[in-house]
Amino acid sequence: MVCPMCGCDDYSILKSKGKKVKDLTVQCIECNHVYHETVEEPQEIEVRVIISEFERSWKTTVKLYSDEYLETGTLLYIDNIDVEVTSIENKDGIREFECPVINIKTIWAKSLDSLARIGLSIDNHGEVLSHKLEVERDFVFTIGDVGQVNEHKFKIYGFKTLERSMKKGYAYAKVIKRIYGSLLPTNDKSRVKYDLSEYVVKTTIKERNYN
Repeated sequence: MVCPMCGCDDYSILKSKGKKVKDLTVQCIECNHVYHETVEEPQEIEVRVIISEFERSWKTTVKLYSDEYLETGTLLYIDNIDVEVTSIENKDGIREFECPVINIKTIWAKSLDSLARIGLSIDNHGEVLSHKLEVERDFVFTIGDVGQVNEHKFKIYGFKTLERSMKKGYAYAKVIKRIYGSLLPTNDKSRVKYDLSEYVVKTTIKERNYN
């Protein structure tokens, strides 16, 4: 609410009538002008949610207030787990980054209670050792670090994150899609920063595609 005299939106409520629709008498804090406003009390709305966790997904609902906005990246607590909103579909079937709750048809979200699943590609002169890792979401990887998987030592030279490719810096596991590394020779004396052997859930070997 904005004062019609000075435009200030800071006020005190002098009187309130009604339940779902309230007739308010308010006084401006800035100029003391008294004016009336009619406001509708926000209602709880049940919104459909699709939560994903790796290859698994399930449908549920969440209750939100009708006067709220929701945007991607928002954290919600649904079905006793923390989730992050990844996409919002409005009632016209259009995907939006933010949307009034009253206009939302479906919310897509990902579970934050699970480990982060990351791809690791280790280049061995044309042959690529590919691994799937499951690590804590706040695990930090830094480009230039030396890691190890079983008997293989490698040096990280790049990341592919949810938003971009990186050739320097660091990133949390929760935003990394794939780590790129170069296999080090068996006689390399570099200190291993982290041994990832226990985090491997799948391993494949393939020829590198140079196209």
